[in-house]
Order: sequence, then C-alpha cells, then structure tokens
Amino acid sequence: MIIEEIVLDNFGIYKDHHVVKLAPTSQKAIILLGGLNGSGKTTLLDALQLALYGKFSRHANRVNMNYIEYLRRMINHHADPKKGASLKLQFKHFREGKEESIRIHRSWYVSGKGFKENVEVERDGVLDSVLTERWYEYVEEFIPNRISSLFFFDGEKIEGLADANKTAALVKTGIHALLGLDLVDRLSADLLTVERKHKTEIQPPESRVHIAALEAEIEQLSKQVKDIAKQKLDVQKSLAQKEQDKKKLLEEYRREGGELFDERAQIEAELDAAQKKLSFVEKQMREIATGDAPLLMVGELLSETKSQALLEEEAKHNGEIYEELEKHNVALLDLLKQHAVKRATLTAVQAFIDTDKKTRKKSIKTKCYLNAEPMIFSRLQDDIFDQIQTSVTEFIAQAEEVTEEINSCERKLGSIPDPESLEGITQQIKEIQEEIGNAKLQFELLEQEYKRIRSEIVHKKTELTQSYEMEASEQFAYEANHLLIERIEKVRYTLEKFGLAVTTKHIRQLELLILESFSQLIRKEDFINQIEIDPNDYTLTLYTPNHEKLSPKSLSAGERQLLAVSVLWGLSRASGRPLPTIIDTPLSRLDGKHRQNLVDNYFYQASHQVILLSTDEEINEKYYNDLKSAIGREYHITYEKDRQSAVIKQGYFF
Repeated sequence: MIIEEIVLDNFGIYKDHHVVKLAPTSQKAIILLGGLNGSGKTTLLDALQLALYGKFSRHANRVNMNYIEYLRRMINHHADPKKGASLKLQFKHFREGKEESIRIHRSWYVSGKGFKENVEVERDGVLDSVLTERWYEYVEEFIPNRISSLFFFDGEKIEGLADANKTAALVKTGIHALLGLDLVDRLSADLLTVERKHKTEIQPPESRVHIAALEAEIEQLSKQVKDIAKQKLDVQKSLAQKEQDKKKLLEEYRREGGELFDERAQIEAELDAAQKKLSFVEKQMREIATGDAPLLMVGELLSETKSQALLEEEAKHNGEIYEELEKHNVALLDLLKQHAVKRATLTAVQAFIDTDKKTRKKSIKTKCYLNAEPMIFSRLQDDIFDQIQTSVTEFIAQAEEVTEEINSCERKLGSIPDPESLEGITQQIKEIQEEIGNAKLQFELLEQEYKRIRSEIVHKKTELTQSYEMEASEQFAYEANHLLIERIEKVRYTLEKFGLAVTTKHIRQLELLILESFSQLIRKEDFINQIEIDPNDYTLTLYTPNHEKLSPKSLSAGERQLLAVSVLWGLSRASGRPLPTIIDTPLSRLDGKHRQNLVDNYFYQASHQVILLSTDEEINEKYYNDLKSAIGREYHITYEKDRQSAVIKQGYFF
C-alpha cells in the first residue's frame, strides 16, 4: 500500500482547502513533515486515521465524547458548520495480484438540529457503491484496525512502551492481532457471555430476585476489591519511596562515620529472625496448650479417675446381675445334689459361690459418684502423654534457646555506642523506620481485607452457581442448557489451547525479527544475540553471547526505548503486509545517541513509505542532512494567523 494524497477541507486547524502529496519519489521512502508543537502535525495524523477507519478510528475514540461530537469538533472553528468538513484519502495497493487505486471521500456537516456524514469510495476513478457500502469490511482486509498501531504510532509513547510490562502488553496485542487471536479471544468472551446468558435463562422467575441480589453483591464486592487493590498499589509506591529514603539515609550514615552500622544491621537482622522464630515456637506451644497438654498436670488424678470409673462400672454390672446370679447358683447346687456329686466337689463349689457372692456384695457397695463411662479414657494413653511431653519439652528448649539468642542480640545492641554526630541521622532513620512499619501494617491490613473480600466473592459466586444449578434442575430445558454450557466450556478450553499453540509456533519468528531489528538499531557488537518471548505472559528475556540472561529493566532508558521500537518494527515485519509506517514525534523522548541510531538505521528502512511528523528539535539540521538522501518529499507546517489556518508548504525547516 502507498498513500498517494490526502486532501483536507476545513478539518480541525486546517481552514479551507489543503492538498498534501505523500507518494515517495525516486525510490526515496521518507516523507518528512515538520512543524512546531500545535501547528497541526497530529491533526494530519488524525485525518489519515479518520479517513480510513471512521467511527472505529483510535483517534476518534480517544477523547471523552461520542463519534458525532468528535466530527462536530473537527469542523474548523472559522468555517460554516452547514458546509462542514471533509477528508479525501487516495492510495494504491495490490489486491488479488492487481494494482488498484482507491480514493475515499468522507464528509460531514450540520443539518438543522441534526448531523450528517457521507462516505464515497472510488475504485480506479469510478464510484463503487458496493465498496462504499462495505468499506469497513474492505479496509480490514488490507490494513486491519487491530494492527494499525504497528504502522501508525506516536513516538512520545515509545518512552511508555519501554516499560517491561507495557512492552509485554504490546507484544501480546501485536501477536494476537497478527495471528487473529484477538478474534479467538472475542469468540471465547462471546461464548462466555452465551454461557452466562443460558445459566441465567434456566432460572425460574422466583429465583431472579435472589440471583439479582447475589450479582449485585458480587459487583459491589468486586468494586471494593478494585478500590483496595488501588490502595495497596498506592501504599506499595509510598513504601518503596520510604525504603528508598531510608536507603539514602543509611548511605549518609555510613559516609558520616557510622562504622558500626554493618554490625548493628547484622545484629538487628539476627534479632528479627530470632524474634520471628520465637513467635513461631510460641505459636506452636499455644497450639499444643489448646489440646491435651494441660492434662499432663493431672495425670495421677486421671489415673485414679479411670480406676474409679472401672470400679463403678463393675459395681453397676454386679448390681444388675446379682439376683439372677443368686437364682443361678441355687439352681446349680440343687442340680449337683440331684446328681449325687461327691461331697468334696459340692463343698468346693459352695465355697467358690460364697467367695464370689462376698466379692460382688463388696463391689455393689462401691460408692458411685463419677457416673462416667471408662471408654472416655481410651484416648488418654500413656504414649500420647509421652508424645505431648516430648513436644512440650522440645519447644520449651527451643524457646529458651531462642530467648537466649534474643537476649544476646539485645545485649550486643545495647553495647554499641551511638556517636553524637549521628544523632540527627539516627532520629531520621528511626522516624522513617516507623513510617515504613506503619505502611507495612497498613498494607497488611489492606491485604487481609483484600483476601477477606476475595474469599467472600468466591463464596458468593459459589452460592450464585449453586442457585443457578438448583433452580435449573427444576426446569424442563435444564439438560439441554447444561449440555450447551459443558460444550461451551470445552470449546473455550480448546480455544485457549489453540491460542497458546499458535502463539508458541509463531513466536520464534517474531523473536528473530525483534532481535534483528534491535541489533540494527543498537549497533553494539557482542551485546545481545538472542531474545526470548514467554508465550504465557509475553515478557522478553535477552541473552548475551555468553548466554547470560539480561532483563530489559537492566538496559539504559535509551536502550529500552530502542527495544520498544524494535518490537514495533519486528511486529510490523511479521505482519507480512506492505504498509506505510507513519510516526508522530519520532525522536521526542530519546537522547542524542539513540536518536542517531534511529536516524542511521531505522527510518530509511522501516517501510517502503515512511511518513515522519517532526519538530525542528527532533529532526534537526544534522539529522535532516543525514536523512536527506532518503527523503522523497518534505513539508513545513505552520500556523498563519491572518489565514486563521495551519498551512502546509514545500520544504522542511532548513
């Protein structure tokens, strides 16, 4: 694709009619437009985006207003609203092996109390009604809006993209857009919406109130979680700053002669570790104390109580069988006499019965005051008490050992002198430490509240799911809906696996393209020879020729920005689409060295058509001369008060 021309009529800061030729000439890829801040460079970039994508333009949605209001705002302030504004964009590209010229004319104006927008598309100079009607589908074929940020980007945002997390997000967005995985994500989200819809639809009417209440509670709790998460982030930032302030104070403390600081810090660390260990041991001892351990103090009483319980049980038993046993014994003696048993045997049996009777009478007279079953003492075995005693002894020994360690540390700390010259710094360190402690406490409280609410959300969601399932089981269509939900879950799982597999398959090519781009930009031999992209979180890992890992965070600010440019360049090359590259404020956030790298190694080969919108401080006279051989067209954008309009003239600043 080559953008040949854009025509602006009363668009934004451009009053009246303006024509800008943008086609490269004589194999010179760069089209250079210079202008001071506020002169109309960004408005020109907005015009390109708006002409192509209309209501789907990123620029049309970047302000806090709807599309119609945006169009109304982009009518030049000095123009007649009834005549409105218009954009014409002409470009050529190859489609199905043939070159075709496309000219899109987008106009809008105020009509009474209403507002109208017209779009007309010409193909090879002839109005094409089908193409006009299906323009948004057509433009997605050759330059999808989802990947437009790879070719239309703002140089000022490169500094932001240099952040590792934002770089990962850029890589993820780019890969998903290039591979069409954003459509997979959208399908998965749509399936989830369908799933939720069916879960809701299968509920009987009487359940709706309860479900709505649960959903409202979950939504409210989710808002609370977000608020607490923001508070946590704020506290973390504050804590990080305080830690940094503390570090500076400690460094000053050392410089001022705090030769004992390292020893103090080490002892304090040992004391902190010992206190934590003692806290842990005391916690273990408390846990033992809440169990059977207190019974060790009444071991003998327990033994006596168990014996008494056995005696009482025996007395009750003898009392219950005594009369029956008497009858049995009389019958037994009569039976022996009837069978003429020897007198000695009869005497022996009689003696045994008398002894047993005497023993049972004595047992029956036992005083019963426990009235407890002996079985309750079954778990109170000696080996259990031995184990408890062993654990208690060990923890006491540990506690004594750690206590002695704490006392030793405290004695050491007490023996360290505090130089008078350091009193001010020491006080500051103490105050910052207290602030850090308060911040940590605040963070811990927020973390506890965060976990509590998250747990409550899980509980509510579980309750909500149970409500869905319970009510759904009472409906005729439950099985069909349940089967549909199950299949949706399987499809979503399959889509997730598919996305990861496709990403992993294509990510290697992107790694090579980013590495190649970075190597061309950085121009450092033996610096980086491998870049890996994690297919799960899309973070970048760099490797030196010695295969040592190098985090992007360890690069200088300028190197990180060049890495961000390399990611954009690599993604655009990976797209395989011959599209122009348009860069607004290309060098604004770079230092001189890295500006030179972009000038020497990127701009002239970023694409077959490179449109740069720059100030005189970015592409200055030196960089202009360096790029001169690759510049096909150059313009200077200025604002002329007498014309009340931005004006585009031939030639750059110099």
